[in-house]
Amino acid sequence: MEATFVNIAVFKMQAGSGMDLAAFFLSPSGLAVTRAFKGCIQFDVLTESADPDTVRIYEKWESKEAWNDYIQFRDQSGAMDFLKSKLAAMPSFTACALIG
Repeated sequence: MEATFVNIAVFKMQAGSGMDLAAFFLSPSGLAVTRAFKGCIQFDVLTESADPDTVRIYEKWESKEAWNDYIQFRDQSGAMDFLKSKLAAMPSFTACALIG
């Protein structure tokens, strides 16, 4: 059995763009699509209270392969182009081992 894959992503958005990303996730093609994607266990989007242009994503997937399939889907759908156009800096991704 493959291990659960957990990723924490941090996106530093251009000034005022954090809410644009939030609006995307709240749209019909956002969180509902992600959470229904095969292999998604949990997907939460958070903004920092003191800096709404810093967006963090906590995501849990059945496997790293399922996460890779999701990233490829979002890239092919054009959603990544939208995200890249709003970034102030390269995002950081931290793969984590779930221990409990």
